[in-house]
Amino acid sequence: MDAEELERLLALSIRAAQTPAGLLLDYFTDRTLHVERKDDGSPVSIADCEAETAIRNVLQGDPVAAGFDVLGEELGEKGSKTRYRWLIDPIDGTRSFVNRISLFGTIVALEDREAAKALIGVIHLPMLNMTYSAARGLGSFCNGTAVSVAGEAALETSIIATGDIAQFTSAGCEGMFRQLAGVCPYLRAYTDCYGHTLVIKGSVGAMVDPALNPWDAMATQVLVEEAGGTFVTRPSRVEHKIDVLFGSPQLVERLVALLHF
Repeated sequence: MDAEELERLLALSIRAAQTPAGLLLDYFTDRTLHVERKDDGSPVSIADCEAETAIRNVLQGDPVAAGFDVLGEELGEKGSKTRYRWLIDPIDGTRSFVNRISLFGTIVALEDREAAKALIGVIHLPMLNMTYSAARGLGSFCNGTAVSVAGEAALETSIIATGDIAQFTSAGCEGMFRQLAGVCPYLRAYTDCYGHTLVIKGSVGAMVDPALNPWDAMATQVLVEEAGGTFVTRPSRVEHKIDVLFGSPQLVERLVALLHF
């Protein structure tokens, strides 16, 4: 795929990720919103499904992108094993969303299955009106302004982010959390894609986020790498999920050694 086509598909991805913002705002302020629980205990509502449908409609309305497979958090996979596949998480941070915390986002990524990597990544934070976007070889941006990961290399002075302690517990790596707390005086829980964006723009030095679904990580990988950062994964102890560590190359190198990641 050449740079011109990547740019066109990146613009489409941005539009798709921003499309459900209005309906998400309406549901965010709706105190009668009914919330159910998935098999894994995580929350879900009609807002998730409607947002994913809106994103799919945008992607499938494009003459080229309509032929790509689609895998979404709520509506599953559709397609015939094409080389390129859309990955969608309509509300990353549903727990924040249903508790009326503004730090949730919409994720759209385009995966190249042959190369086993994402080509495009978009994270839209509707309540903050911020869109992070990247494509391979084209850089990483927030609302059109180039961003880069932090240059700080010292664990002793860097802010390091994590997901919820429940993630570490479910992934069987509470010991890793205790290690981080022991050596990182500025360890903070900035969960979900909001935490990812803080790393992408250099506000946070690195993040350790265990037990993620692939569609939660693909967009972040291209965003981080295009922002000059390092992105490391390993299989999670939770089936079909991955643990991820990403951020400033120097910090990631130190954390990989420290945590035997």
